[in-house]
This record gives sequence, structure tokens and C-alpha cells, in this order.
Amino acid sequence: MFLREDHDTHSTAFPIGLLLLAVAAILAYLAVGGAWSNNKTQTAVYTPQITENSKPR
Repeated sequence: MFLREDHDTHSTAFPIGLLLLAVAAILAYLAVGGAWSNNKTQTAVYTPQITENSKPR
């Protein structure tokens, strides 16, 4: 009969690997999205100006 001791023998490799995978996924997302590209362009969103009409239609 085999006896097991009561101390934890779990490895920390899975949480560390999961953390590294998450960091790699974020870096890949930023690289594909062009966040680190040299020719950064700015996006401007134009909204039409709302004018108040005092005359009823």
C-alpha cells in the first residue's frame, strides 16, 4: 500500500505558462494592429454639426 504525504506537490509551470501565453497574445495583437509601426496614423471621427431650427416644419 502506497502512502501519500499531505504536502502540496503541484507545479507552478501551468500558471506561469498561462501568464506567458497571455502576454504573448497581447503582444501579437498589438503587432498585428500596427501599434508599434513607424507610420502611425491618427483616426479622426467627424460628426455633423447639429443646428437648432426655431421654425417648425
